[in-house]
Amino acid sequence: MSQQDKKICVNCHRPLVQRKGAWVCLQCNPEAVELSNIFVDDIDTDEYVFIECPGATLYDPETNEVVEGVKWVDENDASRGYEVVGHQIFAPNHKKHRRIKRDALGKIRRCWACQDYTIRMRRPEGRDFFIPSPKHPRRKKLKPMNHVTAR
Repeated sequence: MSQQDKKICVNCHRPLVQRKGAWVCLQCNPEAVELSNIFVDDIDTDEYVFIECPGATLYDPETNEVVEGVKWVDENDASRGYEVVGHQIFAPNHKKHRRIKRDALGKIRRCWACQDYTIRMRRPEGRDFFIPSPKHPRRKKLKPMNHVTAR
């Protein structure tokens, strides 16, 4: 490792050591960091599983046909897959993976943002996308957002 590639601690300016995929300063962190369970090796458990979000679906308001985004092969069975009509559409705060309970595997198909975006685009408000703010909890005005067509 060259001198430029060497990672240093912002507090004590000593070199960092890589432990289970994370860079850790041995001087600033207690020795118990090795024994603690802060590094998760297995993301799937018996109770939860991760799904990949394919994106949102845009419908024609008059015919309810899919205009752009994800079209499911079978609306009642998500395991049969999907096809993309036009471009993939993602909500502004789309998350690629979503952790869901294993028993909800066939019912939940998207991340929260893309599911909300699909529903919002069917409403009269259109693409206005409400994002709650912890700084301004009483603000209820919809914030205009543009969807993302490529990731």
